[in-house]
Amino acid sequence: MLAEITRLIAAYKYWAILPFALFEAPLMSIVIGFFAATGQLSLPLSFGIVVGGDFVGDTALYVLGRWGRPLFGKIGWRLNLSPRRVQTVLEYFGLRARRAIVISKLVHGAGFTGLVVAGSIKVPYRRFAFTCLAVTLAQSALLVAVGMLSGRAYESFADYLGYFNIVATAILLLIIFVFYRSLLKRIGPDDIRD
Repeated sequence: MLAEITRLIAAYKYWAILPFALFEAPLMSIVIGFFAATGQLSLPLSFGIVVGGDFVGDTALYVLGRWGRPLFGKIGWRLNLSPRRVQTVLEYFGLRARRAIVISKLVHGAGFTGLVVAGSIKVPYRRFAFTCLAVTLAQSALLVAVGMLSGRAYESFADYLGYFNIVATAILLLIIFVFYRSLLKRIGPDDIRD
């Protein structure tokens, strides 16, 4: 999947970042860091797109929770959500909304559920938005740095690999030359001409 994402970004640049950022902002942060380090993307623009895309995705989940709560009540029994379990989660969120949102943003599997629950229990949107934005900015900045370091390491490795290719080619030519000279000595130059 990562290979397809990088191919799309290489081909369509910034247009390809937003759709992926809506669903996979952490992965996109690493990818744009790599592309920025190799000079293929503008870091401020692509960083802004990733943060904006992640924020739009978070807001969509909040809205789903806020106005889709009656639907969740109807299908909750199908998802093996007993009223007691739901009440425990709601109480935890009610007492520790910011902490629960931060955990939802950082723990990959819990993100969807936590952000929907935040909307469902009507956490004030300003608090939700500020918390999500703060976590996204910090997390994306860290992951972009990781991507940039890997991009610089890739470039350094490519440079070294380029030097290695030159040295390997020179050594190969030297080996061929030495082999040819030794062959000439064994056979003799007059035998080759005949």
